[in-house]
Amino acid sequence: MHPVLKTLLTLTLVLSACNNPTQNGNNPSNPATPGLRTLQAPTTAELQQVQDSGLASANTRFGVDLFQKVVAAQPQANHFISPLSVSIALGMVYNGAAGETRAEMGKTLQVAGLDSSQFNQAQLTLRKRLMNQGTGVRVDLANALWAKKGTEFNPSFVKTNQDFFGARVTALDFADPLSVQTINAWASENTQGKIPKVLSQIEAQTLMILMNAIYFKGTWTTPFEKGETTPKDFKQANGQSKQVQMMRRYGKYRYLRDSENQFQAVALPYGQDKAVNMYVFLPDSESSANALLGKLSGDTLSDWLGKFRSQDGEVMLPRFKMEYEVNLNEALKQMGMAQAFDENRANFTELIKSTQAFISQVKQNSFVEVNEEGTEAAAVTTVTVGATSVQLPQEPFSFQADHPFVYLIYDQTTRSVLFMGLLNQTS
Repeated sequence: MHPVLKTLLTLTLVLSACNNPTQNGNNPSNPATPGLRTLQAPTTAELQQVQDSGLASANTRFGVDLFQKVVAAQPQANHFISPLSVSIALGMVYNGAAGETRAEMGKTLQVAGLDSSQFNQAQLTLRKRLMNQGTGVRVDLANALWAKKGTEFNPSFVKTNQDFFGARVTALDFADPLSVQTINAWASENTQGKIPKVLSQIEAQTLMILMNAIYFKGTWTTPFEKGETTPKDFKQANGQSKQVQMMRRYGKYRYLRDSENQFQAVALPYGQDKAVNMYVFLPDSESSANALLGKLSGDTLSDWLGKFRSQDGEVMLPRFKMEYEVNLNEALKQMGMAQAFDENRANFTELIKSTQAFISQVKQNSFVEVNEEGTEAAAVTTVTVGATSVQLPQEPFSFQADHPFVYLIYDQTTRSVLFMGLLNQTS
């Protein structure tokens, strides 16, 4: 039996919109937890290098593909993931892969055309930009590498993840139960207490645990008035209707009506500079959210986002809240990186040369809540090592999200999908 490089990628994402955004010091304009927001904003030249590298567009293509695979397994369920967090966590592991394993991972992550220097430098610049947002929006990113005490890992692998991913590197006695507490405390601290527990135990064969934490909090540029929220039926994917609290606001929004692809969409901006938005894609009644998702790709998403135009109209969006858990192993294998999960064929010799290592599990846990004030989100990724027809309406639009829809949180500057979800049913 080979010792295990067990990649337990546990994404726990929390989106919540607080009635009092300043409670508990969580005002989006406040500084981040000490040690998190220490990166200076990137220069214009650095941002251009990221665009030239194609990392952000690669992350988008990867994220859409991953989300589609996840939804296909349970098409009528609710889903919510952070593609960015998965990309970052797998990116750290990618630095330890070699041979065909690295080739498969590079193709799956859509970064096969980048050399190591380009890939890692682009990751650093992307973190710099995302962690330096304007008033009303906050994004924190943190990485950690927990190594089994006494195991010798490739020094260059460790240094690369320290230098470019800002990973905290710590050696732990995995047999000591306190190690689980240490790791869970890190996750809690770096998600503002939203993710208090990511591990219950560490298996004996585990060599390394890599973690990414992403925390997002944004207040709507123009909040929904609570007095406008009223009960309304939401027709679920199973055909049954359920009453929800439907938020409502009339105003000027960036809006898209696409008759050919049978959907309408609206952008709900966060903060003063509106650089981060929640995009909600609502299929026409004769279509479905799953059919709409099937038409989506990284390229079509970029195309659609470029066609939004400012328009007066009414937006109705349900308050919603859900918990979610999914194992991502099969989805990632279907996307082409099966060898990384094969204990006999996986090649992670750039991470550790003294033993065979492979990825054993990729799992995600998430929680999302949206209401009148805005959105709060946190995700922890634990890698445990063992031309459409577009109509611009002249009349005010009416956008009533009273049936299943696709939504995502998107950073305009870096063109990055931070979170992506599908609401098929309400609780």
